[in-house]
Amino acid sequence: MSKFAQLTKPVVGSKVEAALKFAEAATETKQKTVKVGAQVKGSVAPAGYKRLTINLPESLHKKLRLKAIEQNTTATEIIERLLQDRL
Repeated sequence: MSKFAQLTKPVVGSKVEAALKFAEAATETKQKTVKVGAQVKGSVAPAGYKRLTINLPESLHKKLRLKAIEQNTTATEIIERLLQDRL
């Protein structure tokens, strides 16, 4: 399991409502903050990683989160695999 996983994944085959709630819960997780100089930075990446913020249409984000549930993985791991294959 990825060190980025912050939510408990529902078991595949559980109620659809639980899967949808998981897919939509990304904004409800608490983020770590770190003071860097005079600035406060949110959500620090683990050592050896860089954070990347992108904007996705809600429908694509939901598909990504549901696919992560189906594959028992995280959205981060799916995106990382896709980038490794393409770059």
